[in-house]
This record gives sequence, structure tokens and C-alpha cells, in this order.
Amino acid sequence: MTVSRRYLLTRAGLAALGGLTASVAPLSSVQAADYKAVVVVFLSGGHDGNNILVPTNGAYGDYQKSRPVLAHARDSLVPLSGTHISHTFGLAPSARAFAELFEAKRLAVVANVGALVQPTTIAQIRNNTAKLPPFLGSHTEQEQWVQGWMGAEDLSGWGGRMMDQFTAEFRNKQPLVALARDYTAVIGNSTPLSLADSNGGANWGPAPVDDPTHALTQRLIALSRLQSGNVYEAEVSRSMRSALLDAVEFARGKAKGPNPTGNFVDVQFSSVVRDLQFLARHIPYSKATGARRQIYLIQDGGYDTHTGQLDTGETNPGLDLRLQAVARSVSAFDKSLIDAGLDGQVLTVVMSEFGRTLDPAAGAGSDHAWGNHWFVVGGPVRGGVVYGNSFPLLVTGGADDAFNWNPQRGQWVPQFSSDQFMADIGRWMGLTAAQVGAAMPNLANFSKQTIGYL
Repeated sequence: MTVSRRYLLTRAGLAALGGLTASVAPLSSVQAADYKAVVVVFLSGGHDGNNILVPTNGAYGDYQKSRPVLAHARDSLVPLSGTHISHTFGLAPSARAFAELFEAKRLAVVANVGALVQPTTIAQIRNNTAKLPPFLGSHTEQEQWVQGWMGAEDLSGWGGRMMDQFTAEFRNKQPLVALARDYTAVIGNSTPLSLADSNGGANWGPAPVDDPTHALTQRLIALSRLQSGNVYEAEVSRSMRSALLDAVEFARGKAKGPNPTGNFVDVQFSSVVRDLQFLARHIPYSKATGARRQIYLIQDGGYDTHTGQLDTGETNPGLDLRLQAVARSVSAFDKSLIDAGLDGQVLTVVMSEFGRTLDPAAGAGSDHAWGNHWFVVGGPVRGGVVYGNSFPLLVTGGADDAFNWNPQRGQWVPQFSSDQFMADIGRWMGLTAAQVGAAMPNLANFSKQTIGYL
């Protein structure tokens, strides 16, 4: 395996998570301590929120007219109770599991969120006075931005910088965990990052890492404790020890965590199913063995649906098949956590780097846009609500179409920044407003710094 310099630098010099043979804290004292975790499900490619959250009142006609080859039939939408931001809504048929969570007041929808530096209007964009995030519409930059990237001088993300604000007792055990290839959100400046693979086993080659008495495992432990005056060799040794300690924890979580009780459906094309099953075991184990604050990031690809958005074959699944896997997995994960005694202690967020154009692209798809709809699930959520001040007019070239292209395609200026969305989470985790602001400096540009969904 080739180990990248970034991987080594991320792990080098970080505080060890405890000895391989260390005993865990007594369960009674751990249960008395408060525990909070956030699981971010990142849908890479930019999911088409316009086809997930759909108005069912008069605005449905605009939606149907604007995307004739993509629009869901009105009677196929799963209705959401109540009126929200002057509309009634339904979710895509594939998001039925989300609709059930919404009705149970365990899910909230935050409408039209995205990458912003400061509050921005269409007029400012058209007269070139808007201060915009770099490279709007680019997957890499927007993915990094909504995960908290602050530019080349600071490669950390919102989750890592939030965790940096906590005292050591709160980030004592795997505070930041990535099951993803792109993980800006969980890179901190002084907090260790753990990289996990839900397909991983309990062995490094023939060495069973969770058996410190095994001869091969003892050799690995010895290698991880080598000391050297050579900076590179010392860095490799420290990195190896950190990775070994993480491997032990992940193996133990898989073996000792509770069996998930939710109905996880085996879908080969979606990593979300496998990753959330893994976390349904690992998170209760982490809490029971002393963790206090944790942020997990998982990633699912395939949402860059320029063509074939409506495809239903599992060899090349479109948006609806992927969304169904995500919604059902999140619902199963939520039930598993409730049954494991963690209701009210874990939030699950479903987000993406940007939305899609309102008008279809050639080949029954959609192209890169800007604002999008995000979801948050869990006991602490003020659910059963679509949050927002307004909902975009679903007309290309209409009052809410951001860019004066020819033709205009239906791209929404976000009404909420990704920082505002994450600020709710930071406050819920126990940070002060000042600490959240320190983690996300652009919040100072917004008069209202939280949304209120928690």
C-alpha cells in the first residue's frame, strides 16, 4: 500500500488514543457523562434537491413545466403534513423513509443551503459586487468549502475546528472519524483524525491487532514504538502507532458493539448502507468505552447526474435508486441508535456540495447549480418542519434565477450558508457562540448565525 505524505502528516504527532492493553472506564461512570455525536452523510457530486423536495400546491405547475423529462407525477409524491414557507410539499417516492421520519418529528429539511461567504443577493451577483466562494460549480472546491475549508493557509474543516475548541476530556477517544476519500470536514489543527473502512477486518495481514498477546501483533506494537533521531522515521513510527490503535478500536467496535436493529437493506452500489451499519455498532461501543464528543464523515458518490438521472438499473443507478438506499439506511441507523439507548445523543446530517439546475440537461439529467436542500435527523431535531424564509420560484429566468446566462437555467442563491447550518450543530454539541464563531470565521458576516432546527 502506498502511504501518502498527507496521510502521514495528518496522523503524525497526534495524541495516542490509549494503550493497546489499557482497560476501559467503568461503564457506570461513562454513562453518567454526557455524550454527543454527529454523523455527516455526504452525497458527492451534487444531489438534485429540486427532485427530492417538491411543492405540491400551485407551484407544482412551475416545477412540472420547467423540467418535463425529470418531474415526478404529483400523485407519486409522498406528502409532508403542514404548510411551510407558504407551500405544501411532498418528497420523492424514493424518499418515503425520510417522509416517515419527518412525520415522526425526527427529520427536518433545511431549504436552499450552500456555499456562501456572506449574505448575497441576485442584484449583487449581476452588478459584480458579491463576494463569492471560489470556483462556484466546481465539485472539489465546493465540497471543500461546505465542509469548512478556509483556503490554502488552513486546510482544516468546520468539524475539526469545532473539536479543537473542546478541552481534552471531551476529545479523548476518536473525536474525528472519516469513512471517506474526501474528508475536509473532520480535519482539525490540534485534534487527531481516525480513518476507518467499514469493510476492514480485525487483522493487519496475519496479525490479529486486537490480540496483544499474539507474537505478530507484539511485533507490530514494537515497531510502532521505535524511537529515532531521524524526523522521517519518527514520523512513520508515530503514524503507525496511531493507525494501529485505531485499527484496534474499530475491530473491537465491530465485535463488541450491539447488533443493529434497523432494517438495513443490502444494496451493493451504495457505500452508505455498509458504513451506517458499521457505525450503528461502533458508536454505542465508543460511548460505552469513554468517548464524549465525536464527528463522523461518510461519503457516497454517484450524484453527478448529468445523464441518466432516472435510471433504475443497479449497474448504473440514477438519483432515485441511490436516494432510496440513503433514506432507508438513515432510517435504519436512527432506529438502531434509539434501541441502543442513544436517542437524543446523535445527529445525522445529509448534505452535498451543490444542487442541480432546474432545467434538464441533455440525456435526462441535470447540471451543476448552487443552493440545495439538506436534511437532519435525530431526537434533538425540531422535526416536521421545512426551514427557510422563502422557497425558490421554480421558473428558469424567474425572480430567483441567480445567473444571467443565456438561457437561464434555474440556479438558486442559497438563503442559508453551510456555516449557519453547522452553527446549530456546534451549539448543540456544547460550544459557546464565540467558540462556534472561532471555528467558522465567516459566520461573523451573518446577522443571524443559526437556523434553529435544533
